[in-house]
Amino acid sequence: MEILEDKVIARHLFEKYCSNPENWNFVISISSLRDGFFDATVSNTDEVWQLKLDSIYKPLPLVVGTKIDVDSTRIDRSLNANAVPFGFRKLDTPVVMDILKKVTDEQEERMNMHNIDSDLDYQIYSILRSLKTVRPTSGNNYAYGPFIYTNTSPLRPNDYQKHVAEKLSIKLRDNLRSKYSSYG
Repeated sequence: MEILEDKVIARHLFEKYCSNPENWNFVISISSLRDGFFDATVSNTDEVWQLKLDSIYKPLPLVVGTKIDVDSTRIDRSLNANAVPFGFRKLDTPVVMDILKKVTDEQEERMNMHNIDSDLDYQIYSILRSLKTVRPTSGNNYAYGPFIYTNTSPLRPNDYQKHVAEKLSIKLRDNLRSKYSSYG
């Protein structure tokens, strides 16, 4: 099992995404090991990656991960059928203006009525769903995501996934110790 770290895994997954930007999922969950880290599962129709993140609360978390031998359809079946696939979506000026108009209209509506149930999330979700995931190029604007946050991993951990999670946790803890000398 080859464990990749930080920029190396980011570059590898980005290159994989760019070669086929369709049907990706990025699911982040609380670690099943209760090790203080977060688990992430990144998948497309061809492969599944199991990641371990030190935090979801900082802009550049430490990340380790490895490709795992799991049927990617297991991930798809565990997600909501209406889930928006992960990826880059090009935001042209009319799309941005449409989103801003919906947000503004929603805020005005909330100011005029108290405790109104909003369909803003649905509207933005609908806009994002209508945009095809693409390979990003410089000079354009993109929406990036969505990241799905759950309490449990979509992998439904078996002995193999637990073993991989333990290896990733040990590697991440070692990386934290070498980067921060006072880390436990």
